[in-house]
Amino acid sequence: MAIIIDTGGSSGRTYSDLLTQVAKWMNRGDLTAFIPDFIVNAEARIATDLRLRRMIVRTAFPVTLGDPAPLPEGWLEFATISLNGDDLDFMPMRQLTGRFRDCSGVPACYSIEGEQIFFGPSPDGAYSIDASYYKQLEPLASSATNWLLTAKPNLYLYAALAEASLFVKKPDDANYWGGLYAGIVEALKLEDAQATHSGGTLRVRAG
Repeated sequence: MAIIIDTGGSSGRTYSDLLTQVAKWMNRGDLTAFIPDFIVNAEARIATDLRLRRMIVRTAFPVTLGDPAPLPEGWLEFATISLNGDDLDFMPMRQLTGRFRDCSGVPACYSIEGEQIFFGPSPDGAYSIDASYYKQLEPLASSATNWLLTAKPNLYLYAALAEASLFVKKPDDANYWGGLYAGIVEALKLEDAQATHSGGTLRVRAG
C-alpha cells in the first residue's frame, strides 16, 4: 500500500523539518543522534541516481601549458564540454595517455582521473574550456533547503528511512522505503524528459 505524505505548509521543506519527519516516521528515540547521518547518506544516494536539467550549471575554466585542470566544484557528470565551440571527446585514461604521449597542441579529447581532467593533446598554451555539468546539491545541513526538497520532500524522507533501515539491519524495510524512493526518482526523470521536449517536435534524421 502506498504511503502518502502530507506536504502541506512547510512540512519537510527545510532541513529542520526533515529531521523531525524522519524521527517521527522511524519512531525510534534511540536513533535520533544518527538521523543527520541518514540524511547525508540519502543525499549521496540522490546524487548518484538523479540527473535533472535543474542540476545543470555552466562554467568556463582555464587550462594551462601541459597541466590537467581540477574538476568543477560539486561536479557529478559533464553534460557538455568544449573548446572554441568544438566538443571534446572522452577517452579512457589509458587510451588518452597512449595516444597522446609526448604530444602537445590544442586539446581535442579528455579523460578524468581522481579529481582532475586530463587533455589530449596536452595543452600547448593557455585555453578556456566551456562546460555544462550536473552539480551536486549543497548539503541540507548547510543550505537548510533547496528546490528539490521543496518540490519532493518525500524523496528525501524515503531515502533517509531506507538508510535508517539499513543501519538497523532491517533489509525488508530498507527495500520497502527504497522502492518508494525509486518510484519518485523514475517519476522525476519522466517529468524532466517531458519538460525538456515540451513545446517542440522531436525529429529523427534519416540516414
